[in-house]
Amino acid sequence: MEIIDSRTGAGALMLLFISAAKMAQAAANLAQIVDWVRKAIPRVHVLMSFDTLEYLRRGGCIGKAQALLGSLLKVNPVVGVRDGATFPIARPRNRAQAMDFLVDFVRGFSRVEAVAVEDATTPNDLQALAQRLKDMVPPEHIYRSKVSPVVGTHVGPHVLAVAVLEAE
Repeated sequence: MEIIDSRTGAGALMLLFISAAKMAQAAANLAQIVDWVRKAIPRVHVLMSFDTLEYLRRGGCIGKAQALLGSLLKVNPVVGVRDGATFPIARPRNRAQAMDFLVDFVRGFSRVEAVAVEDATTPNDLQALAQRLKDMVPPEHIYRSKVSPVVGTHVGPHVLAVAVLEAE
């Protein structure tokens, strides 16, 4: 048994796990799989978008002034996850622009091995996002999931996330 801290989100973990499981099915040994996972972690990239800063305020991640400003401006923040921390990426003004940003994020990679798309309570948005990605990534390499309850608590029920595993 080996424990590896990927310091990333659940969608990225899913991509790493699926690839590791395929390696195990192909008779790779534990050392080979561990080595591959450790080398793959820097090639996994995560972005998520949500529709309000209110849940971040409630969780103590941002102040009341930031949440109020975000509400007044009607931003749909996009954040990244890297090394166990989130960081701001963009502030699209509506849900459609936020989804465009996630699609453009995936399009920005020259070679994609797999993609995970996640939602909390918006399966129609998740389906629309997956549909838009199918021209960039074969449908059998697009995995769908729900964000973890912890993530949902901090970003709210309308989160959309995308994780990309870059090909070597």
